[in-house]
Amino acid sequence: MLKALTLSACLLAPAAAQAFSQCIATPLTGSGGEIAQEGANPVSAGKWVYAGFMDGGKVGVAASSDSGKTLGQPVVLANGDGTAKSLRLAANGKDLYAAWHIKQGGATHLMFDVSHANGAAGSWDAPVDFGLVTRNLPQLVASGSYVHLAYIAADGNIAVVSSKNGGRKFLAPVLLGPGSLEVAAAGEGSHLYVTWEVQLSKKHDEVMMASSADDGASFTVQNLSHGRPDNAVEPILTVEESSGRASLVWRETGTIPTGYYLQSADGGRSWSAPLAVDGPARQFMVADDGRTIYVSYLKQVMIEGVPDYQVMVATSTDAGLSFPGKQNLTGMTGITKIIDDDFRPIPWVRRERAFRLTGIKADGVYLWGGRDGRISRATFLGPGYLAAPALDSSVWQSADGAVTYGVCN
Repeated sequence: MLKALTLSACLLAPAAAQAFSQCIATPLTGSGGEIAQEGANPVSAGKWVYAGFMDGGKVGVAASSDSGKTLGQPVVLANGDGTAKSLRLAANGKDLYAAWHIKQGGATHLMFDVSHANGAAGSWDAPVDFGLVTRNLPQLVASGSYVHLAYIAADGNIAVVSSKNGGRKFLAPVLLGPGSLEVAAAGEGSHLYVTWEVQLSKKHDEVMMASSADDGASFTVQNLSHGRPDNAVEPILTVEESSGRASLVWRETGTIPTGYYLQSADGGRSWSAPLAVDGPARQFMVADDGRTIYVSYLKQVMIEGVPDYQVMVATSTDAGLSFPGKQNLTGMTGITKIIDDDFRPIPWVRRERAFRLTGIKADGVYLWGGRDGRISRATFLGPGYLAAPALDSSVWQSADGAVTYGVCN
């Protein structure tokens, strides 16, 4: 097993949402490592947790079979090309999927690989090259025996490739239409959703949605933000496991940047009217455990004329009709400027309504736990950013590129 280090003891929290008592950190790389933005790492399937990283331009994964408590030795995938970027992971059963970018001749290629044995060394297939793409992050969705890969092709079209046998063979790409940025995807059962930004002019972006009810074979495409007065950007979505409810958030870039929530309960055929959650704010994320819908984001608070971006969570217990509960989890963070997605607060939920959230302050990464909208005090994980949680585990990156895995109890 990898060498682990006890990080910290946590502050006591109210009984309704007890904080973690201890966290163990395990370095995955030295300086020069890297993880991608917007979460998708770590991922979990049952009691298995997988932590991914890039180190020296190569792709690595470390697996835990006991809900994250102990972590096996990292496995470097067979690509060995030395230019890997933008790693995404997804898992279902024993299948672990990875997608990433490589550089060849100055062009960006999309690579895919799969292990059918929980990521074990020697179990990875030969990587598949899906050809030329843009540098926008690819997205992976695993649902049953299906795996879907959504990306922006080199010609600017949004493409989805699907496999119905766990990544062993892929169908021909389905093209959804032109897109410019921010592809996101989620699915449950036979339903698959893909959302993205399209730039209609230099000063106007809108949010597109493609929904499929036949495992990605065909899609209905809609412009969900058509007619909105301001740019709609940065769409993020999730699908609740039991009900199939699809939830979507985006930010509108008006005088007061505001996050909006909308949902579909009929497989994407219709969507609710956008509901304002909060502003001025950025970096909106959404998670849904079936009883509580969580929207996390960074609220801009002015302190003596200087902006401070503070981690907020808005909750809904009326199926997304309203978000009356807004909790400021951090107070002052010392973050005065948003850099890409470095500080995005990432939520995670599971069926029994457990809630996790990673957020960033100037001194590093914090983890919160909770249930039914009640959220614990923060646990400090260590210096860094680009953090995300799954189960009781988190992965983050420090300023020198060192990637760390942490598990709390």
